Amino acid sequence: MTITDSFFTKWHKECAVFLVLLLPLTACKKQKATQPIPNANFVTVHPQEVELLVELTGRITPMRVSEVRPQVNGYLYKRLFEEGTDVFQGQQLYQVDPRPYQAALKNAQGKLNSDLATFRAQTLKLKRYAPLKNMDAVSRQDYDDTLAAQEATKATIESDRAAVRQAELDLEYTGINATISGRISRSIKTQGALMATNQANPVAIITQLDPVFVDIIEPTVEQLRLRSRLADGKLQTLRGSAHVPIDLILEDNTRYPLQANLLFTEVVTDQETGSVIQRAIVRNPDKLLLSGMYVRAIMHEGMQTAFLVPQEGIMRALDNKPYLYIINKDNVIERREIGLERLQETYWVVTKGIQAGDRVLVSNPTSYSPGQKVKAEEGRTPVGEVPI
Repeated sequence: MTITDSFFTKWHKECAVFLVLLLPLTACKKQKATQPIPNANFVTVHPQEVELLVELTGRITPMRVSEVRPQVNGYLYKRLFEEGTDVFQGQQLYQVDPRPYQAALKNAQGKLNSDLATFRAQTLKLKRYAPLKNMDAVSRQDYDDTLAAQEATKATIESDRAAVRQAELDLEYTGINATISGRISRSIKTQGALMATNQANPVAIITQLDPVFVDIIEPTVEQLRLRSRLADGKLQTLRGSAHVPIDLILEDNTRYPLQANLLFTEVVTDQETGSVIQRAIVRNPDKLLLSGMYVRAIMHEGMQTAFLVPQEGIMRALDNKPYLYIINKDNVIERREIGLERLQETYWVVTKGIQAGDRVLVSNPTSYSPGQKVKAEEGRTPVGEVPI
């Protein structure tokens, strides 16, 4: 076999191609070896007594509502109140034309007086008949008939008195009065309108606005969680005590200046929503809370020993289980499965999975991985949108 120049030429070309392909790999290894260790911010967590706050949706309900309706028929003679103002119990609101009822009262009183006169005459007649009956000067039949007529007149008088009382009530009902104190609505009927006792719609509505109820909707799972913590002795105080304060946040995100107090919890669960209604009461001297208004109710449910972890340090796996990253003493990242209680402001209340003195990674933890070496620096980064 003869080695020619073309053989060496071909061999040199193949070696050159191999070296060209090898150079990028060598450069990558050098670049990877010189990659710097990333910085990582952390916060050191310690157990503390955390007040458990639950934010729920509530709706303002008036303590009492009175629908003003006429109790007699007739024409509306006059309206005696200003619409939209506060009225007081017993205050006259309307006046129905009283003249027909005044006439009816006089008629009933006249019949009563007539029957009273008949009764007196029958009584005198019986007094005269009594001695004559024993002497057979008056027949027994006449005496018994007079006595029976007196008893019938006595019954008629009782009926007359009832009729007089009913006529007095009808005349009294021509003045329509407020049954409760509160704020009255606009008037449905105007002067000259016909009022009827069986009309479907009220002529006005009075709503008591101080104090008012707050009906709060709470999921049953929250109640079960509270009962579990109470049974485990984790809570120092719990609802059901003499005073359970509730802060109210109005629709413009302002805090109502007075606290509400929990009254009771319904024992029936809504089958569609899986929730129960809790009723609280709150003073409303300035009439700021109106009937039907929605509020956010923040309930102070007790104290529990837990950790407060910034919300940007909490992540969730594909199965929705929460976890976070811990920077150990060797500045290596470790993954920890944790138990969450609730979100309070910008912190999660963590009840298990971490220990006192742990350094929790808070600087965009999704960009790190377990086992990675970092340069740890204490301090919380600005809160961003973190999956929870």
